[in-house]
Amino acid sequence: IATEGAGGGELVIEIPEEEYLPTPEEFVPYEEAPAPIKWTKPKYPELAQRAGVEGVVWVQALVDKHGKVRDAKCLDDPKLSVNPDIFCESAVKAAMQNEYKPAISNKEPVAVWVQYKVEFTLK
Repeated sequence: IATEGAGGGELVIEIPEEEYLPTPEEFVPYEEAPAPIKWTKPKYPELAQRAGVEGVVWVQALVDKHGKVRDAKCLDDPKLSVNPDIFCESAVKAAMQNEYKPAISNKEPVAVWVQYKVEFTLK
Protein backbone atom coordinates (compact mmCIF):
# COMPACT_ATOMS: atom_id res chain seq x y z
CA ILE A 1 0.00 0.00 0.00
CA ALA A 2 1.50 3.33 -1.01
CA THR A 3 0.08 6.73 -0.13
CA GLU A 4 1.30 10.30 -0.17
CA GLY A 5 2.60 11.33 3.29
CA ALA A 6 2.00 14.71 4.98
CA GLY A 7 5.46 15.91 3.96
CA GLY A 8 4.79 15.10 0.31
CA GLY A 9 6.84 11.90 0.39
CA GLU A 10 5.46 8.48 -0.31
CA LEU A 11 4.48 6.32 2.66
CA VAL A 12 4.76 2.58 2.01
CA ILE A 13 3.22 0.00 4.31
CA GLU A 14 4.42 -3.55 3.72
CA ILE A 15 2.05 -6.39 4.59
CA PRO A 16 3.66 -9.84 4.64
CA GLU A 17 2.04 -12.02 1.99
CA GLU A 18 1.09 -14.69 4.54
CA GLU A 19 -0.92 -12.11 6.53
CA TYR A 20 -2.70 -10.49 3.59
CA LEU A 21 -6.49 -10.81 3.55
CA PRO A 22 -8.49 -9.80 0.47
CA THR A 23 -11.37 -7.32 0.55
CA PRO A 24 -14.86 -8.67 -0.24
CA GLU A 25 -14.74 -7.04 -3.69
CA GLU A 26 -11.31 -8.43 -4.57
CA PHE A 27 -11.11 -11.32 -7.02
CA VAL A 28 -8.76 -14.08 -5.86
CA PRO A 29 -8.16 -16.82 -8.45
CA TYR A 30 -7.94 -20.41 -7.25
CA GLU A 31 -7.94 -23.93 -8.65
CA GLU A 32 -9.61 -25.54 -5.63
CA ALA A 33 -12.48 -23.87 -3.78
CA PRO A 34 -12.58 -23.89 0.01
CA ALA A 35 -14.50 -26.91 1.31
CA PRO A 36 -16.34 -26.96 4.65
CA ILE A 37 -14.97 -29.45 7.18
CA LYS A 38 -16.82 -28.19 10.28
CA TRP A 39 -20.24 -26.65 9.82
CA THR A 40 -22.25 -24.91 12.55
CA LYS A 41 -26.01 -24.69 12.04
CA PRO A 42 -27.32 -21.20 12.94
CA LYS A 43 -29.67 -20.98 15.90
CA TYR A 44 -33.19 -19.97 14.93
CA PRO A 45 -33.82 -16.53 16.48
CA GLU A 46 -36.38 -16.90 19.26
CA LEU A 47 -38.33 -13.79 18.26
CA ALA A 48 -38.68 -15.03 14.67
CA GLN A 49 -39.68 -18.48 15.88
CA ARG A 50 -42.40 -17.09 18.19
CA ALA A 51 -43.69 -14.87 15.38
CA GLY A 52 -43.70 -17.78 12.93
CA VAL A 53 -41.35 -15.93 10.57
CA GLU A 54 -39.15 -17.81 8.12
CA GLY A 55 -36.41 -16.27 6.02
CA VAL A 56 -33.30 -16.56 3.91
CA VAL A 57 -30.00 -14.72 4.23
CA TRP A 58 -26.87 -14.80 2.11
CA VAL A 59 -23.66 -14.93 4.11
CA GLN A 60 -20.27 -13.81 2.84
CA ALA A 61 -17.35 -15.19 4.85
CA LEU A 62 -13.59 -14.66 4.62
CA VAL A 63 -11.76 -17.99 4.84
CA ASP A 64 -8.05 -17.55 5.56
CA LYS A 65 -5.11 -19.69 4.42
CA HIS A 66 -5.60 -21.99 7.42
CA GLY A 67 -9.32 -22.56 6.78
CA LYS A 68 -10.48 -20.33 9.65
CA VAL A 69 -13.26 -17.79 9.12
CA ARG A 70 -11.80 -14.36 9.83
CA ASP A 71 -14.84 -12.21 8.99
CA ALA A 72 -18.47 -12.72 8.00
CA LYS A 73 -21.42 -10.55 7.06
CA CYS A 74 -24.85 -10.78 5.50
CA LEU A 75 -25.36 -9.57 1.97
CA ASP A 76 -28.31 -7.37 1.08
CA ASP A 77 -30.85 -9.00 -1.23
CA PRO A 78 -33.53 -6.54 -2.38
CA LYS A 79 -35.62 -9.42 -3.82
CA LEU A 80 -36.38 -10.83 -0.37
CA SER A 81 -39.82 -9.93 0.96
CA VAL A 82 -38.95 -10.59 4.62
CA ASN A 83 -36.34 -8.37 6.21
CA PRO A 84 -33.41 -10.76 6.81
CA ASP A 85 -31.90 -8.63 9.60
CA ILE A 86 -33.68 -10.72 12.22
CA PHE A 87 -31.70 -13.76 10.96
CA CYS A 88 -28.37 -12.09 10.15
CA GLU A 89 -26.80 -12.11 13.61
CA SER A 90 -27.42 -15.82 14.06
CA ALA A 91 -26.13 -16.67 10.57
CA VAL A 92 -22.94 -14.63 11.05
CA LYS A 93 -22.32 -16.06 14.53
CA ALA A 94 -22.54 -19.59 13.11
CA ALA A 95 -20.37 -18.67 10.11
CA MET A 96 -17.57 -17.53 12.42
CA GLN A 97 -17.45 -21.04 13.93
CA ASN A 98 -17.16 -22.86 10.59
CA GLU A 99 -13.89 -24.34 9.41
CA TYR A 100 -12.79 -25.08 5.87
CA LYS A 101 -10.15 -26.84 3.85
CA PRO A 102 -8.60 -23.64 2.40
CA ALA A 103 -8.76 -22.63 -1.25
CA ILE A 104 -5.70 -23.61 -3.29
CA SER A 105 -3.99 -21.42 -5.89
CA ASN A 106 -0.72 -22.48 -7.54
CA LYS A 107 -0.49 -25.38 -5.06
CA GLU A 108 -0.57 -22.93 -2.11
CA PRO A 109 -3.46 -22.09 0.27
CA VAL A 110 -5.00 -18.66 -0.28
CA ALA A 111 -7.52 -16.54 1.62
CA VAL A 112 -10.82 -16.06 -0.23
CA TRP A 113 -14.37 -14.91 0.40
CA VAL A 114 -17.15 -17.50 0.09
CA GLN A 115 -20.88 -16.89 -0.23
CA TYR A 116 -23.69 -19.21 0.74
CA LYS A 117 -27.39 -19.19 1.46
CA VAL A 118 -28.84 -19.89 4.91
CA GLU A 119 -32.51 -20.83 5.08
CA PHE A 120 -34.46 -20.47 8.31
CA THR A 121 -37.56 -22.67 8.18
CA LEU A 122 -39.88 -23.78 10.94
CA LYS A 123 -40.64 -27.23 9.48
